[in-house]
Amino acid sequence: MKVCIVLNGEIKDYNKTKFIIENEKYDFIICADGGANHLYNMGVIPDYIIGDLDSAKSDIVDYYRKKNVSFKKFPAKKDETDSEICIFLAQNLNAKEIDFIGALGGRIDHTIANINLLYYIKEKGIKPRILSEDEEINILINEQVIINGNKGDLISVIPINGDANGVTLENLEYPLVNHNMKYSVPLGISNVMLDNNCKVSVNQGTLLIIKNIKK
Repeated sequence: MKVCIVLNGEIKDYNKTKFIIENEKYDFIICADGGANHLYNMGVIPDYIIGDLDSAKSDIVDYYRKKNVSFKKFPAKKDETDSEICIFLAQNLNAKEIDFIGALGGRIDHTIANINLLYYIKEKGIKPRILSEDEEINILINEQVIINGNKGDLISVIPINGDANGVTLENLEYPLVNHNMKYSVPLGISNVMLDNNCKVSVNQGTLLIIKNIKK
């Protein structure tokens, strides 16, 4: 089960973003409040719209009501963010993968909080990603992953939650073998894919893997 959660962050290119949404073939699309404005501009109809509806334009809300979109309204003053509530719904839908769109840009506090949600989701046994027109962000915890892309794409590997031990980078311009990466040292920034995929692994610790797509 693959779920897309659309947030109210920055989306620079609606055509590219719509292509991503259509290409990923999601089972459900969940929209957090003002994310409805983005989807409307892309001509995409979500399955659910969640939040206090203080950011979604009233005419867009009316449009989606007429399209029989399910609305779940919550008060503005609550402990959970709209993003968290969307995750709860995705869990109830038995999501195995969750992609965020519109999670970056705008307010830096929201961007950092959304990136941290990747760890929160990963701990629940669900595979999370953040996607934008130019970036893909994955999280790795004591495991390995193959990142698909194109030769020349930039890959940044950043330890979070402390040091990451036993990091190995393969098929990248600057490889590493069983290296201990310090949390405070930006060693893994701006590596380069040598082919259409690369491999990243960490024995102990947590890594953010950010792929910047070659233009």
